[in-house]
Amino acid sequence: MWKFLIQLDTNYKVMVSKTPTKKTSSSAKKSAAKPAKKTTVNNNPPSNSKLRWCVVTAFKLALVMLLAIVIYVIYLDGKVRNTFEGQRWQIPVQVFGQIETITSGMPLNLQHLRKSLDYAGYRKVAQVKRAGEYALSNQRIIIYRNSFDFGYGMEPAVELTINVNSGVVERVFQAQFEVESVQLEPVFIDRILPESKEDRVLVALETVPEQLIDSLLLVEDRDFYFHHGVSPLGIIRALITNISAGRTVQGGSTLTQQLVKNMFLTREKTLTRKINEAFMALILEYRYSKDQLLEAYLNEVYLGQHYANGIYGFGLAAQFYFGQPIQSLTPAQMALLIGQVKGPSYYDPWRFPERAKKRRDLILRLMFEQNYLTKNAFVDAVESDLSIRHSRRLVKQKYPAYMQKVKSELAQILDPQSQQTGIRVFTGFSLFSQLSAEQTVREQLAALEKSHQENNLQAAMVITDIETAEVRAIVGGRESGYAGFNRALHAQRPIGSLIKPAVFLAALERYEQYNFATILKDEKIVLTSDSGKEWQPKNYDGKYRGQVNLIDALVQSLNIPTVNLGMSLGLESVANAVHLLGYQQDIVTRPSLLLGAINMSPWQVNQLYLPLVGQGQYLQAHVINQVISAKGETLYAFEQIKEQRLSDNGAFLIDHALQQVTKTGTARSLTWRLKDKQLGGKTGTSNEQRDSWFVGYDQQHLVTTWLGHDDNQTTALTGSSGALVLFANFMKKQGVVDLVPTAPSSIVWQKFEKISGHAVEENCQDTIELPTVNWNIKLQPCQQKAEEPKSWFEKLFSD
Repeated sequence: MWKFLIQLDTNYKVMVSKTPTKKTSSSAKKSAAKPAKKTTVNNNPPSNSKLRWCVVTAFKLALVMLLAIVIYVIYLDGKVRNTFEGQRWQIPVQVFGQIETITSGMPLNLQHLRKSLDYAGYRKVAQVKRAGEYALSNQRIIIYRNSFDFGYGMEPAVELTINVNSGVVERVFQAQFEVESVQLEPVFIDRILPESKEDRVLVALETVPEQLIDSLLLVEDRDFYFHHGVSPLGIIRALITNISAGRTVQGGSTLTQQLVKNMFLTREKTLTRKINEAFMALILEYRYSKDQLLEAYLNEVYLGQHYANGIYGFGLAAQFYFGQPIQSLTPAQMALLIGQVKGPSYYDPWRFPERAKKRRDLILRLMFEQNYLTKNAFVDAVESDLSIRHSRRLVKQKYPAYMQKVKSELAQILDPQSQQTGIRVFTGFSLFSQLSAEQTVREQLAALEKSHQENNLQAAMVITDIETAEVRAIVGGRESGYAGFNRALHAQRPIGSLIKPAVFLAALERYEQYNFATILKDEKIVLTSDSGKEWQPKNYDGKYRGQVNLIDALVQSLNIPTVNLGMSLGLESVANAVHLLGYQQDIVTRPSLLLGAINMSPWQVNQLYLPLVGQGQYLQAHVINQVISAKGETLYAFEQIKEQRLSDNGAFLIDHALQQVTKTGTARSLTWRLKDKQLGGKTGTSNEQRDSWFVGYDQQHLVTTWLGHDDNQTTALTGSSGALVLFANFMKKQGVVDLVPTAPSSIVWQKFEKISGHAVEENCQDTIELPTVNWNIKLQPCQQKAEEPKSWFEKLFSD
């Protein structure tokens, strides 16, 4: 370009310098010596030369100006592309709960499901017609599930029908076709805000209701799909429409211009900004499709203010104003949101409800006139109230204890920058379990404080699915919504008798040496350390029984027999068993370890018991199952590696003993608290009753419960009178799935003589039948034979 201008200027100079001249004659030379006559000389260039100079100069200036515009447009193009094709926003992490699959033949409580649907923003109606609605009867629920991306592409909204008979799913239908199973939309838990603290809910264009899109374009830019970014005709038409209506009904700027203003420019009203706006709008229209621009607009437009934070995008606005996902909005709610585009402050429905309603009704009328609404729907919408949330405050950290664990695991999966790209996190969270646990803690702590003259008791609970090790709920304290100290994750407390199953497991795995009938001493014992310090353990009741068999020592949680067993096994063997169950920290091997002188959090205890109640398989407890990118790509999927750490025999025997704990042992109050239910569990109490523990389970859930004081003061509660009470109350709400133990083929039921612990014939006196490994069972003679049964004649004449 510059070479062209230089060449043009050079040519012009050459052209002027080559003006024709006449040759000088000899006579002229002579006459030149004579005095010249006085004449008038014209120094101005010819008129055609002046015009030519103006044209060339103007052409130069135009080229320079054109070049400057081209360079500026290239600059703007780079700016637009860097923003639009890069990370447009720092988008919060969206965290969802469990993706529940309903399958024929599975147990299902319709009332539990109803609570989850209500929380998720679904509306109960008499007849289901649109997404976000459900209808419920005694034996059937019909759900019009919202469109949702479960991690393998957007699933359209669809009607689901679930028939239930006697608490069991009988038949399942999807879009009127019978299927084996259906997936329910997971509960939205919370958003993790980025460093900018800018809250936003990213929505894909295909998930936005068509009625909302059509109405938005009708009001804001009806020629959106026909113009190229700037619409002069649209400006003229909007002006005429607004004058006719006597108020501002339509805007003159295109949606593309509005997008530019929101995404790239400030709100100052200057000519420079308007020029930039027009240029950038043209660039966007050239570079990207209409659908891409519309989707960006739906996520960028400013629609309100939540105290210090702006509300950007229709996705977040739907939750902010109505507490519902965008797919569940009614026509009236859509119209109210569209009305906010014009002026969120002026039409704020909390501060100026009359203004907001007038604006909404005006938009509803436009929708009706364009046949987007039927007459009946229009009348119903206009007559409806604003239906906004009672308070403009968005409640955050509803489940802070669970979210703390989500954040902790997410930090190990993705770096902070990757967490701001609109990812979605799917967890094992169960809303019903979480609400039941929180209600249990809230109610039972108050009742226990009143009955035992206690104050300021605290509690923690961890609820885990035994089959998958997905953590369903976490309670970190009595104030469930308080994002403070999370006792479930961080309170390190002595676990007391919860350690005993690990001690007895180490023995039962040596099946040739130990079984349930093995005799253990229950006599006074004094242990002396290398430094000469004495330790004298005692049973909780202070009594000595002389001797007990192994299963009774565990079921009754007797301390002295446990210490004797642990010392005979060796402290290293016990420590190895604890590590085998999943405890990863170092263990100080001293005799007090055998009675639980080791600190763990409820989360660690929960992990410790998973193999004990899960048929000996080690599973890693976790909250995050899957992480999906904004584009629908799977960034992370949890892979559970099942590792058989206990023998089948050892796992079954420990499970059997823990079931006996709830029937005849320290947790026998469960026989009337949860009557006729098949459960397992173990109580735990630390020294001076500073900590009350209970770990209980049914066929489906493992529940770890702790209760005590933050300042480590003593309580009036043991494991059975404190934490067990919380467990029982929770299971009443949750519902018990009875244990159905399956014994390995190598397990048989054998009679043992109590006094000797030997496997004996059936004619011995005072025997007990116990499960045992059938390898190398050696029957021995009785120490006390059973008396021969008396005849009826002897009974008649005996004293």
